Amino acid sequence: MKTPCLFLGFLFAAFGVVAGSGPETALEAGLAVRDITPEPPIRLAGYAARKRPADKVDLPLRARAMALRNPSGERFVFVALDNCEVSHAFMQPVLQQLKDSRHLEPGTVAVISSHTHSAPVLTDTMPGMPLPPPEDEKAIAAYSAFLRAKLVEVVGAALDDLKPAWLEFGMGRATFAMNRRIFADGKVDFGENFDGPVDWDVPVLRVTASNGVVRAVLFGYACHGTSIENDDEDWYAVSGDYMGYACQLLESYQPGAAALYLTGFGGDSNPSPRARLLDAKRHGLEMAGAVLGVLDRPMRQVRGPFKLAYEDVAMPLADPPTREQLKKDSLSQDVSMKQRAERYLKWLDVGQALPRSVTLPVAALRLDDDLTFVLMGGEVVVDYSRRLKRLLASDHPWMVGYAYEVPCYIPSARLLKEGGYETDYSLVYYGFYGPLQSGIEDLLVNHATTLVAGLRGR
Repeated sequence: MKTPCLFLGFLFAAFGVVAGSGPETALEAGLAVRDITPEPPIRLAGYAARKRPADKVDLPLRARAMALRNPSGERFVFVALDNCEVSHAFMQPVLQQLKDSRHLEPGTVAVISSHTHSAPVLTDTMPGMPLPPPEDEKAIAAYSAFLRAKLVEVVGAALDDLKPAWLEFGMGRATFAMNRRIFADGKVDFGENFDGPVDWDVPVLRVTASNGVVRAVLFGYACHGTSIENDDEDWYAVSGDYMGYACQLLESYQPGAAALYLTGFGGDSNPSPRARLLDAKRHGLEMAGAVLGVLDRPMRQVRGPFKLAYEDVAMPLADPPTREQLKKDSLSQDVSMKQRAERYLKWLDVGQALPRSVTLPVAALRLDDDLTFVLMGGEVVVDYSRRLKRLLASDHPWMVGYAYEVPCYIPSARLLKEGGYETDYSLVYYGFYGPLQSGIEDLLVNHATTLVAGLRGR
């Protein structure tokens, strides 16, 4: 029987486990993984319509970190987090502790949420979601404190693990992402738009130690973590969705290596088909296969050192509502709209100015001339990915969304013109009145391209 040997040979080749070592590089990498699985029962984030806490765990959740360090000492840390999203308020205690203990400056720690809709609710995140019953608030607070501690821990462990690293890049493809915006009855609704824009690229980065052993595989995709949508028992199970299952498969093929998923600009894409955990596992298998297909082919070297540019961009909102409108909305039967109006009225009552902009983190991380990560906070829609990939083609761009924090959806000019969930109603869950002004696409694209241009040749 030769088949098992051939299969093992494929896996070893795919993960680059070869004798000897690659050429010297100008980078060190450190890896760490921490279990962040909650103890049920626990409320899950992502769907306001869930009626009760989750009562089982189908797939454990993880926080995986990869630290990079230049010969001159600069550091940057990716944290791939199995959760729907984190907010500015949630992250501030974590970042402050890392600054105090590890001297990490703003922008050098990028927590990238996988956006699974089957992970726990967090405190200080998505303030417009219906408030959970009091009996669930204690569990949410306890889990949030636990997760903050684990984020500090996993970043520190990755920094303590730095070793010389050899990096290689390749591009795969997976086809289950589907544009979810359809036109029905004169408006934009949810559905499956077979002609709508999507991004099917699967970027892959392999990180190998000097002895040839693979330490990590980073990969990405532009699609929501919403494979599970039926209001049945699967809706009340903790899971990393397709991204988590893909990581599990990749790590099972290469024990000791960490698989980090970096979410792309897929704010208006859903997996297809979608309904149950079985669909999430199916998509995870396709994703893992796409990654393995890249790892089994020759890949392009990625050198160092890295260069980072980071800034917070103010995205202007439409003029805030009048007090009369707020009073009307405070009587709404829609709990989220009622909560948002009441919050705005409280601000007016104490003389606080109403929000006129939303702050979005934007960063560029350039590894020599071989690869450039473009990172944005928020739920960035696919139009940004397609446009920036054209504009930055010579910089070998990798688009990463849900990075640092998620203040709201980031619609394009096209979406703002068409309307729909991503442009307006979704803001109610983030606690803002909108929409964002129509010029934000050009604003953000200009900021991103300027950051990248500033790193060329430095």
